[in-house]
Amino acid sequence: MSIENKNPELSIVISGYNEEKFVVQVLEGVVSFLENNDIDGEVIFLNNHSTDKTGEIAAELEKKHNQLRVIQRYNRPSKDLGSSLREGLSKAVGNYVLIMDCDASHDYNEINNLYERRNDADIIIGSRYVAGGRAELNWKRWLFSTSYNLFARIFAGVNVKDMTTGFKLYNHKVFDDMNLTNNGFGLHVEIMLKAAAKGCTWKEVPITY
Repeated sequence: MSIENKNPELSIVISGYNEEKFVVQVLEGVVSFLENNDIDGEVIFLNNHSTDKTGEIAAELEKKHNQLRVIQRYNRPSKDLGSSLREGLSKAVGNYVLIMDCDASHDYNEINNLYERRNDADIIIGSRYVAGGRAELNWKRWLFSTSYNLFARIFAGVNVKDMTTGFKLYNHKVFDDMNLTNNGFGLHVEIMLKAAAKGCTWKEVPITY
């Protein structure tokens, strides 16, 4: 059974829905990242109303790894990603907080690309749309993603090329006195907009999605 770490350096928050194909790979990967880099950390995994064996698999992994904490989200008012991540963020106590996906679209080997830059800005963004970044998307998803980010950048006045990416590292102070309400994937945008309004700084680093 996992033992809650009261003072971790890094909290990794992951939400998964019907990810039995990838949950072992992702959770074992992030735990290995913490161990191999000698980082005092916690992994908070939220099984978000899965109907497959994601929750059962995660529960078994929790028994093996002290760093891993599994939250079984069933019968919550909202089943959306944003509400799941908000619950995870409310439990994260690390000095830094990393959010990533559970479908293996984010390579846990790239976590250190963000973490080693943690002192460069309040938010380190794993970006698909800066030089060196890459997004392996079909044309419809690429068009939607790039258009949404362009719209957000122009109309919100926040100069971030990949505001919607789910792969970001935050200094925990970013969330101080921040009231988050979005239940959908727009939570990523809400955080950026409210962080910018607070005067937080950010830096985008390239990733492969």
